[in-house]
Amino acid sequence: MSRARAKAAAEPLGLTDLGCACATARRLARTLTQHYDRRLRRADIESPQFAILATLRHGPSTQVALGRRHALDKATVSRSVQGLARKGWVAIAASGDRRERRVALTATGQDRLAKARVEWQHAQAELQAAMTGAEWRAMFATFRAVTAASLELQHSPDRGSQP
Repeated sequence: MSRARAKAAAEPLGLTDLGCACATARRLARTLTQHYDRRLRRADIESPQFAILATLRHGPSTQVALGRRHALDKATVSRSVQGLARKGWVAIAASGDRRERRVALTATGQDRLAKARVEWQHAQAELQAAMTGAEWRAMFATFRAVTAASLELQHSPDRGSQP
């Protein structure tokens, strides 16, 4: 999509520049979540639940690793994992470190993930079809760059107090 075409498509939707990276990213996150949730609702799952289950398809993980991968704080990971456990989609077990828990997909969770993956693929394809190949690739490159910059700032004691 050309810059002019993108601007023309955005204007009727009221997508003016917000002038704030945080507000703009939050708007983006909400609209993407709504798009994927519309599809995932057919599999009776929400985007955040799907993301955790999809991560666990590669094998068990600690809650700390899940939090790191998804940039979630400890309390959010704990609430999310507990909710998935109540549904029977994950099992929580002790790990070698008594302070840490390991999370694994259950057979029910694997079935839920398989059903949801079909809907996720539709959502992904729809979004990709609405963009050019170059825009699709640039989107991921931009997401990585912004995430890296934000994480660097979070871990840099010198930068937090500068204007």
